[in-house]
Amino acid sequence: MMPSSPSDRVRGFATFDMFTGFSPRSVLPLGIGLVVGVGLLVPSTPAGAVQPPDHLKHRDALELAPGVTTPRRVEAHEWRRASAQPSTAQAYARLQAKLGGRALTRFDADTGILDTVVPAGLSVPHSVASPAAAEAYARAFLAEHLPLLAPGARATDFQLVANVMTGDVRSLGFAQSHDGRPVVGGQISFRFKADRLIAVRSQAVPGLDALAPAGGAAVSRTPEAQVRASARRWIADDFAGADLAPTRADAALDGPKILPLVRPGGGIEAREVYAVEVQLDDPHGRWEVFIDARTGKPVARRSLVHYAELRLGAFQRNPLGARVNMPASFMEVNIGGQTSVADVTGTFPLTSPQLVSFEFRGERAQLFNAAGELLTPETMLTPAGVWIAEEAEPPELDAHFNAYAHTEIVKQRVLAIDPSFEVPLSQTAVTVNIDDVCNAFADGDTINFFLAGAGCENTALIADVVYHEYGHVAHVLGLVPGVGIFSGSLSEGAADYLAATIVDDAGMGRGFYQGSDEPLRDLDPPGSEWTWPGDQGGVHFEGQIIGGTLWDLRELLIAKHGYSGGVRRTDEIWLQALRRAVDIPSMYLEALVTNDDDGNLQNGTPDICEIDEAFGRHGLFSGPTEVDVSVQDGPGGELEVRLDYQPLGYSCPSTATPTATLEWRQRAELGVPAGSTQTLPMASAGASSFVATIAGATDNAVVQYRTRLDWGQDVVTSYPRNDVDPWYEAFVGDAQEIWCSDFENGAEGWTLDGSWQIGSPGGASGDPASAFEGQSIAGTNIGPEGLYPPFSSDSLTTPVIDASGYERVRLQYRRWLTVEDGYFDQAFITANGQTGWQNLASVDDYTAHRHHRDQEWRFHDVDLTAFLDADGEIEVGFNVQTDGGLEFGGWNVDAVCIVGTGAGPGPDPGEETGGEEETGSEGNICGDGILGPYEQCDDGNLENGDGCSSGCLFEDEEEPETDTGETGGDEVWLPGGRGCGCTADAEVGAEGRGFAGTGALALLALLGLRRRRRE
Repeated sequence: MMPSSPSDRVRGFATFDMFTGFSPRSVLPLGIGLVVGVGLLVPSTPAGAVQPPDHLKHRDALELAPGVTTPRRVEAHEWRRASAQPSTAQAYARLQAKLGGRALTRFDADTGILDTVVPAGLSVPHSVASPAAAEAYARAFLAEHLPLLAPGARATDFQLVANVMTGDVRSLGFAQSHDGRPVVGGQISFRFKADRLIAVRSQAVPGLDALAPAGGAAVSRTPEAQVRASARRWIADDFAGADLAPTRADAALDGPKILPLVRPGGGIEAREVYAVEVQLDDPHGRWEVFIDARTGKPVARRSLVHYAELRLGAFQRNPLGARVNMPASFMEVNIGGQTSVADVTGTFPLTSPQLVSFEFRGERAQLFNAAGELLTPETMLTPAGVWIAEEAEPPELDAHFNAYAHTEIVKQRVLAIDPSFEVPLSQTAVTVNIDDVCNAFADGDTINFFLAGAGCENTALIADVVYHEYGHVAHVLGLVPGVGIFSGSLSEGAADYLAATIVDDAGMGRGFYQGSDEPLRDLDPPGSEWTWPGDQGGVHFEGQIIGGTLWDLRELLIAKHGYSGGVRRTDEIWLQALRRAVDIPSMYLEALVTNDDDGNLQNGTPDICEIDEAFGRHGLFSGPTEVDVSVQDGPGGELEVRLDYQPLGYSCPSTATPTATLEWRQRAELGVPAGSTQTLPMASAGASSFVATIAGATDNAVVQYRTRLDWGQDVVTSYPRNDVDPWYEAFVGDAQEIWCSDFENGAEGWTLDGSWQIGSPGGASGDPASAFEGQSIAGTNIGPEGLYPPFSSDSLTTPVIDASGYERVRLQYRRWLTVEDGYFDQAFITANGQTGWQNLASVDDYTAHRHHRDQEWRFHDVDLTAFLDADGEIEVGFNVQTDGGLEFGGWNVDAVCIVGTGAGPGPDPGEETGGEEETGSEGNICGDGILGPYEQCDDGNLENGDGCSSGCLFEDEEEPETDTGETGGDEVWLPGGRGCGCTADAEVGAEGRGFAGTGALALLALLGLRRRRRE
């Protein structure tokens, strides 16, 4: 008998989850059919899906130890022709000169490195046919442009780890090290096609000399036993009730190495770590744990066994669908004591009647039965005979036939995409009947399936589960070293697509629930799409973004090339792009590289229109352009909004000329609900400009607006670029400045607490590189570090300001705020101790991934009227409260003004009316359940999302999908709009400076200034 479990499984690779819902047909528990002459035909079953066990649910792919900062965020693909910082401007100019001045480039927003270069058809003779020619060119390029690709590194820090052909693309990968220590994830890669350099990418870590100084023998490192104990303790504490007994850390230590932690917006922390593999027997799990080599404390971990999400149904029945006979490809058969191997059709030679048996072992798959002895079917067979071997009952026996057959099917499909791809040729260990339910997983070159139970089928009976799990194997074992990087969410979505394309059904998981044909997950949901970044939040949710993208691309290419041509082209993009990609957004560039036919991406690719459309639908491509929006007064007092765009040299021919629209509405004010949204076409105002006019807005009110540049093919560029704050604002009317501060003279009466500072911004961790106006701002930790601290409660507070005598009192200021989802970290504005505005807060930790990230100076208006005390006085605070996890750049404020509208300074209105209720806070205490004269609503609480905000303002119910969810009725506007302390006629860019650095805003006198009245 064969062993009941594999004894030598491949280790050292990430393990992969099942999926969270995929697709197929019905479950076909098929019999193995043996033909003589002879063919083996194995049973088949379509359908599938699984879920992570409770102890692994809702966990990030890389989990950080408490108090450790976050790794870099990932952005959707956007081209930039030039984004070099002043310190690298000369190096950038040399690069462009070498590449003919027409290279498309992009700089990493967090590290500042040049992370993408796309030349315009740069010839590199013999680079495809000759590995040596490609290597020589790549090494010279790397050495010459290292100040851009990896500032502070040396060429000797990069070792060639791959020089391979993937399809018709030669890919070279250089892995980064520092002082002999490997840098986790650090790499620079090159792609050559048609003897041209088609793309260069860098995930290198800059400045390691300062971040991770040389170690050496003199450095005191943690003893090996303590490293293993620390890793086991962290796993035991989190998953085994602090019991060390079920944990093991037997594998050799890996390290020391450098683990870079790149914070949002910049700020890099480099830890010297050992990597320890820790196994947990109950509940089952396996992790790579990174332990600080100096302190012996945990830094991070990643699960090597990944599971998918699943919702259990209530039905109980056998797998759906009919049985069919399928070839037992490459099965080893025993013929009278001699071993023979069947071919791809299941045929093997037989010259006389013989006793024939098999043990589910072949050249490409070997089966193991976790529930007992492996089934060994046998029969007397004659030449030219056919043996259909099957065991429909019980399911544990049927699982043998199904798992083997579908493993062969998925391997043959992957090989058909690229016959030179060697991964499917290896023998995969396939284990069935594991004592658990509703799941399956992949681990290295093994795939593993669970028993039936809890309303779920035996997962080996479901074709999609087998296909999905092998998709993980193809991904992790197929990654090109130094070029591709494993991403859990990418792997999930790519595995989903593989299952869906084989069964030709976007509705995945049919038949997984016993008796149900409903899909577990739909790659093409009716009337909606999974999009980046809004649907981030766990690898399974994010995976649906790229899975849906690839399915949409498949449909578009089928429409263009016919069924077989469209499927073939999409499947090729799936495999080749997956092997070189580092995350979901990077699949766009790799799709273009795969699809290209001449080594020059800048003249497009054969299917660029379809690729742009598919990726654009899912937020992974926003158009081949840079965009700036500005607002100014029109001749009649109306607002004129202008959109300028800069094409970047290539685009789909059908999207060469975009159209633009403007949406605007009047913001809700006290006692007045928000106005209806109006959509205006923007008229052409030159070769690359559009304008539209907002007319009819109410005096002394806030107008909200946003723009859309539509290239067709579902490729749209929208501004503002903040999905939790999707409207700009402009104040319309006449406002009297009561008190203003621009921080140019220091604190100016402010009270600073905790991490608040006044000075020039440092541009770190997502903070601005310059003030809105002048030299100084106030912000949380505006120095080189940039991040607000964990476990903090910090505030910036104005003096008490006399604002009596006005009908309305407002806070108007410039804001650049980056903060974690309000479920975890709260950035909020108080007025006399009550909350007037707060960043968006999700309802639970599973969905709390909607972080607030301003990318420019934003005008912000907050109505303070309801918060004035009985004497008409107000004290305003900018606050941040944080937990111990993820940190961002926090608050940056400038040009702060308290302004009033209606009436003016004079006798106390409260005295004139004989009561405090007209101007004071009595009767206006938000959350007391009593509707005051300056409250729109009061539902007795300070919660958001229930129709009445924490500022007692109506919440927008007309367009909830576009509302910020941030309280106090505050949306924001682009610099150059109207409001406190600025003119309204300047073009502005991402940092409040004009297009290409021109047209800077002029700050008006801050004291005694009255706004222009609309006429």
